[in-house]
This record gives sequence, structure tokens and C-alpha cells, in this order.
Amino acid sequence: MKRILTLTLAGSLLLGGCATTQQGAQTTPNKTATGAAIGAVLGGIAGAVTGPKNSNKGKRVLIGAAAGALIGGTIGYILDQQAKALANDVGVKPIDNTNPEVKPQQPPISEKKPVAVVKEPQKVKLIMKDSVLFDFNSYRLKPEAKEMLRRIAKTLNQNPDTVILVVGYTDSTGSFDYNVKLSEKRAEAVKNELVLDGVDPTRVLTFGCGPKNPIAPNNTPEGRALNRRVEILVYPKGVEIPHPCD
Repeated sequence: MKRILTLTLAGSLLLGGCATTQQGAQTTPNKTATGAAIGAVLGGIAGAVTGPKNSNKGKRVLIGAAAGALIGGTIGYILDQQAKALANDVGVKPIDNTNPEVKPQQPPISEKKPVAVVKEPQKVKLIMKDSVLFDFNSYRLKPEAKEMLRRIAKTLNQNPDTVILVVGYTDSTGSFDYNVKLSEKRAEAVKNELVLDGVDPTRVLTFGCGPKNPIAPNNTPEGRALNRRVEILVYPKGVEIPHPCD
């Protein structure tokens, strides 16, 4: 059974809007349009079942639909803009993986392209090879990595209503426990730098997944190099977030 990280906002409408971005991704690759459409449906339902019994039900449905569309569309727009801004920060073009019917044919990063920004149905994923951030087997950030993270932090601060997961990964070489600890320390190092650059620490969760969830085969040096990575995942608040190590 997959673990879920439940992170909610006070507003129930915002929670509903965030949830719709997950459902809408099953029908169309356009996050903004999907969020608005499904938000409108759920907003209409909410409008119909709430409010005084003697009030105009049809009017409540229209009001609820408008609110749901606004919230769902706003979330999709925020994620789209976040992907573009993060891609600009690291000098790449965002990869659009918002259509679940289209399966990626290759890893998002490579030796020549060690950083990628990927748009997914309910999140934005920034992927960095470990060599971009650290020396081999180290968890001390390189000076150039700190400069890049400063740009990323500035973008993250422009949208404070998101939740940030920093997840470290390794290849399968060596002991599992050592790899998990190294990946944890690397994720913490990235978080600490983001916090130093002004990101609210309460928004940031860190995980060390070690060799889990490889994006390339571990039976070649090239594949292992791609699996050694750090991912920054950006989610809208209020959604159910799967545990990244599952």
C-alpha cells in the first residue's frame, strides 16, 4: 500500500480544487484547462448540496461551479508558470509529461543534459544529477550549485502556496543503509540552502530514498550516474501527496 502525505489548507474549496488537478490529468494534458473544468464540476456539486434549503438551488450550482473553475484553473496556471520559471532558472526547456497516456521513452536527464524540469499532472519536478550539486560520495554543495539554488529559491518564493519535497536518490552500488543516509544528507543540504535563500522551512519536506525508483538501469555506469540525483517536487497545497520513496 502506498503511503500518502496529507497536506491540507484551511479552505475546503481550495482542497477540492487541488484534488481536481489529479483527476483532470486523466483526460487532457492541459493542466490549466483541466483544473478549471473539473473544478467547475465539483464546485457545482458543492453549490447544490450546501446553503439554506429554501434558497435557489440552481443559482447555488452556478456560483459553486464558478468558484471551482476559478480555483482549479488557478492551480493549473500556477504549476505551469512555476515550471517555466524553474526551467529558466536552470537553463532548460520544460518537459511536458502531463498526458498520462503518453509514456516517457527515456530518462528526463542525461550526461549532456544533467538538469531537467518536468511538468506532470499534479506537480512540477526539477531533477538534477548529483554531479551538478556534489562531488562523488559527498553531501557538501558545490559553489556553483549554491548559485543555482539561489535562483530556484527566488522562484519558489514567488509562489508561497506550494509544498516542496526535496528527494535524494543514489544508485544501487554499496549498502542500502549507506545509500539511504547519503541521499538523506544530500536532500537536507539542498533544503538548508533553499532555507538560507529565504524559503519558508515549513514548506519543505526532505526524503532520502537511496536506490529506490531508478530512472535508468543500474547495470551500466551511465545508468547508475543518472540514478544518482536530487529531485525537487512542487505540489499545490491541499493535495494528497504520495510518499516519494514508494
